[in-house]
Amino acid sequence: MYNCFDYTRPIWKGPEIMHESFLPLADRRIPLLYNPDEIIQVTNAEQTIKYAEGRDYILRDGILYIPEKSAIKIMPWEEYNPAQISPNKYNAAGFTCLSGGYLKFAEGAEFHRLQYAVSYRHSDSWKGCLPVFKQDKLPNTRKLLASGKPFTLAFIGDSIAAGANSSGMVGSEPFAPTWPEMICERLREVSDSDIKYVNKAVGGTASGWGNENAAEFFDRDIPDLLVIAFGMNDASGGVDKFVFCDNCRDIADQIKPLNPECEFIFVSTTLPNPLANQFVRDHDTHEELLTELSWEYGAAADVAGMTSMHKALMEKKRYYDMTGNNINHPNDFLARVYAQTLLTVIIGEF
Repeated sequence: MYNCFDYTRPIWKGPEIMHESFLPLADRRIPLLYNPDEIIQVTNAEQTIKYAEGRDYILRDGILYIPEKSAIKIMPWEEYNPAQISPNKYNAAGFTCLSGGYLKFAEGAEFHRLQYAVSYRHSDSWKGCLPVFKQDKLPNTRKLLASGKPFTLAFIGDSIAAGANSSGMVGSEPFAPTWPEMICERLREVSDSDIKYVNKAVGGTASGWGNENAAEFFDRDIPDLLVIAFGMNDASGGVDKFVFCDNCRDIADQIKPLNPECEFIFVSTTLPNPLANQFVRDHDTHEELLTELSWEYGAAADVAGMTSMHKALMEKKRYYDMTGNNINHPNDFLARVYAQTLLTVIIGEF
């Protein structure tokens, strides 16, 4: 079941991982973020079915295996990478694969229902990059959150920021909220402030659309902290990286006259499927530019490096373990990392 504390607890801290997602694809060995010492449970992604150790999964020498007669289904590679297109209502043309053929693609809850979740205890330590809490950044945000005064937390971005493929959005258990909603929920739990949540993210958009609409979107719901999260569609659509950065700057500059004390977090995007021809672009060049952009605003802006976080995750796991549509959307697990990363940037330890 969804629990805000478990879902926003950083995956890089503590001896337990709860509901780490995986998709068994053409292999009975399941790579995880850590080597488990003890499996707490393995379930379907909806967390409605619990699987039995020994029959459905085996922990051997710190590695999770799926036995041949397991109720956990192994997807054949040919289903994931079919030779012929299987059009659906979301994309009639399909997504071609770098190695030939097509990639399985679906919106809604289809990929969620193909995935599984494992909770386990481990003694390993996190060796990937980490989000950084900077004490000198976002001082007004932390002051307001500690004061009990009203605080408006706002988001603008593309489908990822809108929460595409989160189980709550697609109407599937465990009904986890979007990562912006998780952030807001957790901040309400740890602060004394009355937090107003505003999300103007829209699927299919890029930073230029945000630049065109930001002033109108927030002329009434004026943010105290605005999270700007574009990049996936910019890079895949061929938008020049410097134009993308200029658009993010212009969004922030439109909000400053509405609230001179507004602060900003620029979010670098997670990566698209590395096998998808249509999405092999320069997504990973944005993070450095956004970091430099944040410096222009001094203490009033910071960056959330989700590109680096996603790369670190993919050193241990496969892309399809963490995707909601197999092309460019996160599933619940990766959405949690968004929430954990931004919460660290905003308030540090929590």
